[in-house]
Amino acid sequence: MAPAQIKNSYNSIGEIDTDTHPSTLELKLCVTNTSLRYFVLSASHQQVIFFGDYTMHHISNTNELVQRIEKIYEKDEVLQLAFGKVLIGIDEKYSLVPAEFSFMINRNEQLSQDCNGTEIVYEYPGQLVSVLQRLFAGAQLLHLNSTYLKLLPLYDDGARELFVNISKGHLDIIRFDAEQKLQLMNRYEYQTATDFIYFLLLCSDELKIDRENTKLVLLGEVSMQSKIYELCHRYFKNVSFITAPEGVQFSKLFAEFPRHLHFNLYNLSI
Repeated sequence: MAPAQIKNSYNSIGEIDTDTHPSTLELKLCVTNTSLRYFVLSASHQQVIFFGDYTMHHISNTNELVQRIEKIYEKDEVLQLAFGKVLIGIDEKYSLVPAEFSFMINRNEQLSQDCNGTEIVYEYPGQLVSVLQRLFAGAQLLHLNSTYLKLLPLYDDGARELFVNISKGHLDIIRFDAEQKLQLMNRYEYQTATDFIYFLLLCSDELKIDRENTKLVLLGEVSMQSKIYELCHRYFKNVSFITAPEGVQFSKLFAEFPRHLHFNLYNLSI
């Protein structure tokens, strides 16, 4: 009996007009061990026009992940377009290094990105970098958390916000002081909603955050129906989802798409 064929789960939103020249479009793509998702934006209108989301099952090593990426690319006509710009977001563990200590970074083994005077340092398998740069010539690699350092200060109201990005298996807690200087950006791994709220309350206590008056702003893979949202409301008086920044629009086919979902990817920029 032939082995069962492993398939990817795929969802998409939007459409790309065949009259649109690919050079006017931007691709923003992120690959993890379990997913490949991307947004296509019209650069001239700063409008999100397409979203593709693959969930990849039964990946056990980097070689298998590379092979799966190549197969997805071969079948996905959107990914094969000659985009005017391609940004690839990396969602790996990271550390933050002040610019004055950037000389300590081992650039032969680590990737880094300067963002507002702070270097985000991370690792990414060289095999993955090679295949992505081959498939997407001229692509630029950026860490997804660079989006937070660039955009979240614009949402901050004098240290009254605590931002939490939620992904499957990890959360990022981000906080700026009254002068919009970064106080904290750290990643924690979790398995249950109870784990999640433990880390959130731990950071709140360490930062001496007043949960009655601080706005808890949620980003990422969370909904109002989730246990995580319920716990957040139990411990914080003011809980909300982040909105799309000014200047970023979505086509009408995204009417039901939550703007906080994958905020870090569709807003990824140099």
